[in-house]
Amino acid sequence: MIFESKKIICLFCLCFFCFAAFGYAEDSKTDIYAPVYEKPLKPTPLKDAVSQAIAFPFELIKWPIDQGLMLIEDNRLDRKAKWLYEQGVQYGFTPRLDSLDFSGIPSYGADFDLIRIARQRDDYPDLIARSWINHGPASYFQTGAELGVQRIADTGFHVSELFQYENRRDETFYGIGPHSSLGDSTSYIKEDSTLETKLGYEFSPTLDLFSKFSYDHVNIKNRSYHGKGEIISTFTGREDIPGVHGDDLLGYSMGLNRDTRDSKSDATKGSYQKLLFKFTNGTESSKARYFTYQADLAKYFQLASPRRILVTRFFAEHNQTVNGGDVPFYNMAKMGGSGSFPRESLTNRGFVYNRYYGQSALLFNVEYRYTIWQYKEFKMNTAAFVDEGQVFGDLKKMNFKNFRTSYGGGLHLSYSQNLLLHFTVAHSAEGTQFYVENEIPF
Repeated sequence: MIFESKKIICLFCLCFFCFAAFGYAEDSKTDIYAPVYEKPLKPTPLKDAVSQAIAFPFELIKWPIDQGLMLIEDNRLDRKAKWLYEQGVQYGFTPRLDSLDFSGIPSYGADFDLIRIARQRDDYPDLIARSWINHGPASYFQTGAELGVQRIADTGFHVSELFQYENRRDETFYGIGPHSSLGDSTSYIKEDSTLETKLGYEFSPTLDLFSKFSYDHVNIKNRSYHGKGEIISTFTGREDIPGVHGDDLLGYSMGLNRDTRDSKSDATKGSYQKLLFKFTNGTESSKARYFTYQADLAKYFQLASPRRILVTRFFAEHNQTVNGGDVPFYNMAKMGGSGSFPRESLTNRGFVYNRYYGQSALLFNVEYRYTIWQYKEFKMNTAAFVDEGQVFGDLKKMNFKNFRTSYGGGLHLSYSQNLLLHFTVAHSAEGTQFYVENEIPF
């Protein structure tokens, strides 16, 4: 058998050598400087018409982009905007434009580095003293502050104390489980005040181990909004909604974050891994008592070129009740929408925000990004994606038939690997959703 294989390999090499020799002989006879006549192709009216029809939509996009770039180049607007932004960050002020819904109403805000504002960053490089404010008209308000030390005695240890107030005025609820109905659409207000102490060790700029102790005071209020019902009146007598009257919660958590992406806004390589373990215990009359296990993993693959990126993501969460306790509905895993800040719902873009609630969740995202146009530090990517996920109760109730699928595509515009704007359209069995934002969920 081995002898036969050797004969075949020798025969293949001999044939290859003969073909190469003949090819070299032919090339040596050819005058490479002789003119070559190429008969012009005859125009085909039908083919030209089809080509123009295919190219026409891209020409409609290309023309305003070209005009905009000429305006930017002539007036050096990109350099001026970048200079203004860097000057703001240097002096302690970082503006935020977190997201936009399809109506075009932005969620805006700012982060304030109080040490830089006081011109003390050179003297206290490891001191943390910052505050922030974020606002989405009629839907969202958040403010807070954090004090701490980033590197204690030149080690990786860090500690900080945080206070945050948040008011979400347009949260939605359709019931618990994978079979909830869109017809049970309700709206509620969530008001949350948080005190948190964080202690951790940063092994490197890409790896951080941390623990947290937190206290949350949560108020839940009815709200009838955009034709949606009130959560208490809609579900009274039909099913028990834990936490519907609010809670006081104590939380103890440990987590590990690893992030090797080349950009958190528009990554072309690297990965991230986020692992979290948490115990939550209600105080006073609250029945909340549960463990939370969470994993969020993503990997960015370059397919032979930085222009072609394949992104895969896996998310899993399980909340396990303890000693007859329960999980407040607002802290359950939520699925639907784009998943971008300030939204809390997991990324399943073909469904409305907060479409599904459950004690547990599994989610898979696969997205292909391709750079179709680049000019200096500006870049435009197309994206095609599939989101596959489900919510469920305990692990025994996980059923492959309950996975919910959405798919779609979009355009991403970035500058210097910082996302400026992205437009996304996604479809599912419940309809089509549109998103215009300046953040991507992963």
